[in-house]
Amino acid sequence: MPAQPDIERPLTLLFVYGFFRAFFRLFNSLKVLGLENIPRTGPLIVACNHLSLSDPPALTSSLALVRLPNVIAKKELFSFWPLSYFLPRWGAIPVDRTRAGGDLGALRGCLTALKRDGCLIIFPEGTRAQGRTLKPKPGVALMAHKSGAPVLIARIFNSDNFSKLGKITIKYGGLKTFVPPADGDLKAAYARFSEEVMADIFSLTEEQ
Repeated sequence: MPAQPDIERPLTLLFVYGFFRAFFRLFNSLKVLGLENIPRTGPLIVACNHLSLSDPPALTSSLALVRLPNVIAKKELFSFWPLSYFLPRWGAIPVDRTRAGGDLGALRGCLTALKRDGCLIIFPEGTRAQGRTLKPKPGVALMAHKSGAPVLIARIFNSDNFSKLGKITIKYGGLKTFVPPADGDLKAAYARFSEEVMADIFSLTEEQ
């Protein structure tokens, strides 16, 4: 069953997602596994690793087969036309990564989307790994706690070879739920949950 259009976003978005899916299938032999693991309704956070600039369009266009997602995007992208026009209409939420203590405006935007039973994509590493092992940011745990939304694990493979027309695979795994700690130490619990999310992401294999 195809995803239902979001009435607050233009139908052209569905065509854009269709274009990206066709593009990645043609040039990168895109394969998507685990679509049956994506809940069709209710608030949902999709947490994925981040390898290259191709990750957001590849992931959003595959996810849109089931759910129309919101995605967090660095605020610099909103400074360029036509991105400044289209990104807000496509459900993108700007985040200022330089703001000390985090961007509260971005957090409010994410929580608003989730409270409307939306689907939100987040890259816990915060930036492209580029061969590095990065410590995950606590944002995925914070949003899971504040919204009550489950976290769906996803992993993208080989997108760092996107420009070389390498084969890309996206795999959706299981769900995780944040449970507030009995001792009330949320900072430690957020760090622990975010690390568990990343460990679960990297435990996914490319095989069926």
